[in-house]
Amino acid sequence: MTVVNSVLFMAILGIGAGVFLAFASAKFAVKKDPRITLIEASLPGVNCGACGFPGCSAFAKAIADGKAPLDGCIPGKRSGVPEKLKLIMETDVDKLTVLFEEAEEDAEKALEKLIATSGKEVKAAPPKPKRPTQEEIESYKEKLKENSRATLIFAVLPNINCGICGSPGCAAFALKVAGKEENADKCVPGKRQNAPEKVAKIMELSQSEIQKIIEDTSGEPAEIKKKFES
Repeated sequence: MTVVNSVLFMAILGIGAGVFLAFASAKFAVKKDPRITLIEASLPGVNCGACGFPGCSAFAKAIADGKAPLDGCIPGKRSGVPEKLKLIMETDVDKLTVLFEEAEEDAEKALEKLIATSGKEVKAAPPKPKRPTQEEIESYKEKLKENSRATLIFAVLPNINCGICGSPGCAAFALKVAGKEENADKCVPGKRQNAPEKVAKIMELSQSEIQKIIEDTSGEPAEIKKKFES
């Protein structure tokens, strides 16, 4: 009998502890800031680094913390991103939480509802840049071997293959720029690294000057980039 009572007591104690822990977990749970999720949903999502942060998630958190400018997303400037971020930051957090929950934690839907109920005009976001496949990236890198000027241009680009320029990777873009089919300014992430200015210098080089740089650096992108840093 004593054994049975002990088992029952332990069972009741275990159930009580479980209920208490569940209650405490719900009561004291730290809710995720909905602004971060909605801000990230407003961004292009290409993680280009042009904002100065390591990816869109880091930039979204910095915005929510007031540590980054609303117009810091360079690719998003033309698609109304600053306006969306301003709307999110000006909206009460509790209201954002309700919208997020009503949208079943679907950030895109919550953002659409926020814009619709705000009464403000916000530009529709264009389709997100399409990232190239690894096969495409490698195929264009192979073609660089046949174009020394494009090889130098490729070296001074960010080499993140974000797709913002519309080309399937940085190597493909470098080939187009070398052939004067594209303007280096289309490399948005590269602007922070002065890539357009470096490309302009490369375009002015003679073929013999280009060949000397290739020979001096053994064609290594990192070494080539150093040549244009100063």
